[in-house]
Amino acid sequence: MLKDLKTLWTIKRFRILIVARTLSNIGNGMSPIAMAFGVLSLPGSNASSLSWVTASHMVPIVLFLLLGGVVADRMGRARVVGVTDIIGSFVVATSGILFLTDHATVPLLCVNAFVFGILNALWWPAFAGLLPEVVPSEHLQAANSLVGLGANIGFTLGATMGAGIVSTAGPGWAIIGDGATFLVAGILVLQLQLPTKMQTGAIDKHPTMISQLRQGWSEFYSRKWIVVIVICFAFINMCFEGFLGVLAPVQMKEALGGARDMGLMLFAFGAGSVCGVLVSLRIKPKHPLIVAMGGMPVVGVWMLGAAVPLPIFSLMILAFISGIALDLFFVMWMTMFQTHVPEEALSRVSAYDAMGTNLFAPFGLFLAGPMAQWIGTSTTLYIAGTIAVVMAVGSLFNKDVRRLERVSASLAID
Repeated sequence: MLKDLKTLWTIKRFRILIVARTLSNIGNGMSPIAMAFGVLSLPGSNASSLSWVTASHMVPIVLFLLLGGVVADRMGRARVVGVTDIIGSFVVATSGILFLTDHATVPLLCVNAFVFGILNALWWPAFAGLLPEVVPSEHLQAANSLVGLGANIGFTLGATMGAGIVSTAGPGWAIIGDGATFLVAGILVLQLQLPTKMQTGAIDKHPTMISQLRQGWSEFYSRKWIVVIVICFAFINMCFEGFLGVLAPVQMKEALGGARDMGLMLFAFGAGSVCGVLVSLRIKPKHPLIVAMGGMPVVGVWMLGAAVPLPIFSLMILAFISGIALDLFFVMWMTMFQTHVPEEALSRVSAYDAMGTNLFAPFGLFLAGPMAQWIGTSTTLYIAGTIAVVMAVGSLFNKDVRRLERVSASLAID
């Protein structure tokens, strides 16, 4: 693995990509705390208000992901990632300015969140297919691990900085800082200057969007292990998005130490993510998805711990272990994805993957606030945690998930 790391670091485009991802994730670490406590501090706002803002961001992601997959494969993945990051930086900064000038309202924040969600829908399929264009297939697990390591270090730093900025200077400055990280990351990624799939001949020069979507669906649906994991994660993400975006901040404000404790928990989550990536650098399991899904029930246990609620130190431990589990899943999943799906179709298949896994996330965000007000935050967290545990365990009952094997570079596409 050390040889892999040395080889990867000699690739200039990989170095640019990992720096860009680390910087943008510093902003991603700031934003959950800043937006959550910013919305909750508005006059007359409550848990339902936060649900509206967070769901307004997630809905367009689900609606436009398939379009994003086609755009990425046609226009060039690096170009799409760079441009959407740059445009997104101004959208995010606008929300920060609204808070700083006391003009922030829930409807205005919902509009901004919706626009940013469209950009995210274009960004994600492009980014998911970008790494195989930059590094050789035999180094993909190490590359995914290193990108994840940088992203998680960035998230951890961002969560710590976000909590401090929100507590001292207010959410507006933290959100503007988030926008600044996107601007720099986007400029860096545009420097990759990778050829498009049309330029290389990997995609016919005049395909219709419908034909590309059909090809992507065929590649997606023919792999049952992808379909099973996507279905299970549709429910896990529904619960986790509602937890992280709405229920955890509300529980922290009502029953624990507010933004400070939320920052501590997210810091522990980020630290666990870093450790998860370090573990993934050391192991190459024969059946990666058993390892990937075997740790996922702990994420549901984290939600159940918040429902009690356990003391913040105990929640930090659960967040730390959940971070390890989620990043082990990410590295194993992306490596299997990138080595079993044809490279020229990666963005389109990734779009189906992302759309499926996020299909119910808007419902989780929409319902989290009203349910917390109706039946109580703790009861809502118990329901969410139980669903997450059941779906994570259930995925392992599928034989295709259990039997999928790691393959060598020479057999990289099945």
